[in-house]
Amino acid sequence: MTKRVSLADVANSLGLSKTVVSLVVNDKADAHGISKKTQKRVMEKIKELNYQPNVLARGFRTGKTQTIGLIVSDISNRFYSRIARHIEDLAWQHGYGVVICSTDEKTEKERKQIRLLLDRRVDGLIISSSQDEAAFFNELKESGIPHVLIDRVFDQMQSSSVSVDNYGGARMATRHLLAQGVRDIALMVISPTHISTIRQRINGFLSAMQDAGNAVPEERILSVPFDTMEAAVKEYLQYFFQSGTMPQAIFTLNNNLTSLCIKYLRKLSISIPHEVMLIGFDDTEYFEYTQPTISVIEQPLEKISGEAFRVLLNQISLKQKASAENILLPVDIIIRESSVSGNSSFTPIH
Repeated sequence: MTKRVSLADVANSLGLSKTVVSLVVNDKADAHGISKKTQKRVMEKIKELNYQPNVLARGFRTGKTQTIGLIVSDISNRFYSRIARHIEDLAWQHGYGVVICSTDEKTEKERKQIRLLLDRRVDGLIISSSQDEAAFFNELKESGIPHVLIDRVFDQMQSSSVSVDNYGGARMATRHLLAQGVRDIALMVISPTHISTIRQRINGFLSAMQDAGNAVPEERILSVPFDTMEAAVKEYLQYFFQSGTMPQAIFTLNNNLTSLCIKYLRKLSISIPHEVMLIGFDDTEYFEYTQPTISVIEQPLEKISGEAFRVLLNQISLKQKASAENILLPVDIIIRESSVSGNSSFTPIH
């Protein structure tokens, strides 16, 4: 194995002290009066020897490792993978690396991952949490650990957050279906349902149905376990098909559920939208190209990522604990073929 080039190796090769080389490496040369000529010599030698600074050791000296942790429920979900990509790009532009973890909606796994990342001395955390209360994050806040919650929030929360109008988005989708003359709507929900995004979307759906004078039977709220998502969606749709109780429309509360509905409705030869209308919460690029194209509530992913990174960077930069920022972003509706009847038109209602 090739021996790692050390700071001492660079210094010895130049006939300089380790202190001088260290000041150049850490961008402190100008402040200590080190000439531009010497700085240039050091940087050229670093490149020649392929010297790689020990980031962890530098973190212990400076208190920063130039890394942040991103914790989400499922990085394979296109919603989270696209957010991760935006955050990674922003972090790279500001000299940070990103460590990404998936919790699989398991609260204890999430806590262990947070502790692991803090043990690795990350400078801050961006978290889409599966916890059922704010207490854990309030402790982080009191400890002065920079962190921002995205997508999901809590009652009595002291942490900063960036989320979207889930309640309003669900009302918008439901009112759109009602405007098509639909009355029998099944809501497909991912569990656990204590998560704020899911709870708010359920409440938005129920509110719009209540406004329209439509009762929602218990069997039309379809709870899909995270760990057995595909099997559960398949089972629900097969049951409706075989029992002759297929709803007029299905509103899915995340893009994975939407994709699975497309798959299994197609396997059952059920036509969208002629036999069952479909609308989902959150877009993916292929929903625009499926047959039929899929109506969605669109979340501003780039804005979520940008605001979360900005707030976190502000916390990292401050010497004292930062005041909480709680940012709520609007969503939009994209009407495509899957939720429109042949003789209907629709103007989005917020």
